[in-house]
Amino acid sequence: MDSKTHYSNYEIADIHFIYGFCNGNASAAAREYRRRYPTRRAPTYKMFQNIHRRISEHGISSSSHSLRLPARLSTTTQEMVLNEFTRNPGTSIRRVSAQLGISKSSVERILQSEGLHAYHYRRVQNLNEPDFRSRAIFCSWILTKIRNDPDFTAKIMWTDEATFTRAGITNFRNLHIWAEENPHAIRPSRFQQQFSVNVWAAIINDELVGPVELPQVMNSLNFLNFLQNEFSDLLDDLPLATRRKMWLQLDGCPSHFGINVRQYLNENFPQWIGRGGLVSWPPRSPDLTPLDFFLWGTMKEKVYATVVETRQELLERIKIVANEIRATPGLIKRTTQSVGLRATACIQNRGGHFENWLS
Repeated sequence: MDSKTHYSNYEIADIHFIYGFCNGNASAAAREYRRRYPTRRAPTYKMFQNIHRRISEHGISSSSHSLRLPARLSTTTQEMVLNEFTRNPGTSIRRVSAQLGISKSSVERILQSEGLHAYHYRRVQNLNEPDFRSRAIFCSWILTKIRNDPDFTAKIMWTDEATFTRAGITNFRNLHIWAEENPHAIRPSRFQQQFSVNVWAAIINDELVGPVELPQVMNSLNFLNFLQNEFSDLLDDLPLATRRKMWLQLDGCPSHFGINVRQYLNENFPQWIGRGGLVSWPPRSPDLTPLDFFLWGTMKEKVYATVVETRQELLERIKIVANEIRATPGLIKRTTQSVGLRATACIQNRGGHFENWLS
């Protein structure tokens, strides 16, 4: 090892003295050392800790032989590493380390020195070419409405259906157990006996309507039956003033587009948004409806917090979680208000994806 990478006895003594001067605060010691000795090599805060530990364990005489600065990476090596990540930003530190024959910590140090960080992809709905224009048209319409009435999005009844299954969704990256010893916990999946529940729900102003269980197979006849019965009863619970100003939103689901369904909607809800409605709903736009970008994800995360054993238990959990959301003041209101911000972002991106740019 080149002797220039070693610390002299004088440097070790000064490092250890300043570490004690700063009461064992390694970060403060590193700053104080740089202030006192601006022309010397600057040890990292870890070096202060290492020197103190090794002197404590081995004494002063043996410490100087094993304490040295990390070898400085050559400019060529740094350029090779950065070129790999420029050529393929999706590559990994492990892969580049193996390709170039340098340690992973060296690759990490080079990336950190350039201010580079690893970011995750965001899963989005695939868009077809005509979707960009239809999304921009809808967002322009809703922003015009908001300019005339800032509370307009709260007057829309946003509706949607979702399927809850036994397996559900499990994010093992965020799933963990705190314990003194490893409990060797497991989480069952790929159940042989499956069950599921279809539910409908709606959001208007600061209220969550439903959820209501739907038939396992949904078609226009079943959906019309739902509108004429369960949905009609739910509307009776809303204030008359709310119903008079209400816009009803549906997405482009095939069961919503049946002739019988559209005829019923035209007769009973002149102001409805959807496929074939007074205002067209843009296809493949879950990022614009509060149920998709907020409600279902929030509910499923709570419903699937622990393993579901029976279909009845699944139904009960859905109801419990819905009541928890209702009990949070202002939560739903803030969600409906955020539609305007999303519409603005959608237009700024010419009708394309925008959630990856939201803070």
